[in-house]
Amino acid sequence: MKKVYDVVLFDADGTLYDFDTSEANAVSEVLASVGLPTDKDTVSLYHDINDAEWRALERGETTREKLKVDRFRKLIEALSRRGVRAADTADANVMCMRYVEALSRQCILFPDAEDVCRELSSRASLYIITNGITRVQRGRFARSPITKYFDDVFISEAMGAVKPERRYFELVFEAIGMSKDEGRARALVVGDSPTSDIAGASAFGLDSCFIDRAGKGPGASCPTYTIRSLYELLDICKPRCGGTEENA
Repeated sequence: MKKVYDVVLFDADGTLYDFDTSEANAVSEVLASVGLPTDKDTVSLYHDINDAEWRALERGETTREKLKVDRFRKLIEALSRRGVRAADTADANVMCMRYVEALSRQCILFPDAEDVCRELSSRASLYIITNGITRVQRGRFARSPITKYFDDVFISEAMGAVKPERRYFELVFEAIGMSKDEGRARALVVGDSPTSDIAGASAFGLDSCFIDRAGKGPGASCPTYTIRSLYELLDICKPRCGGTEENA
């Protein structure tokens, strides 16, 4: 017997949206605007700093407002230590504001995202669950061709809770109008973060699907499914059939 999911909760960045490319484009634009190097090493340095800040947020070790500026402050400090003279006059607050604006214009989807969302929207109710910054995410979704396939978007900044916190998932299910027990049987969380998406789903008693595009594995997390392409979701999320299970 194979489960039928009629609610699919998608993470955004790294799952539907090619965040690495979007981030690189936005960071390069900001670096150039303040006279800092835009080479691959500098963009990669920012990426590592930013990733560490978001992991700290998930662990409750920082706040979103602090994160927004700290990532650029730490980048400036690192470049200054490398002897980049322009870093001495760069302003982290200015860079933060410019980055949010630049990133909100980036809505680069993975090649499989639009086709899969279109097909799944006829089989299930689709939602986006994201820890991203509200202004950035709203701007990107407004420009995105997949927006019409989703019933709602749940952005942690606007909700006052962060994935993988239990409260975040409680608020999502309250908004959807489902109880936790219903969610356990009917909902599937799809994401690329073992610590945010998969761990959060598991702690709340939900099935999860880890999108592992790079083939790195889910680490210590235990997803219900692991896939390399979103197209594989079409085999996992079968069409509605009036029940919660169907013959495999």
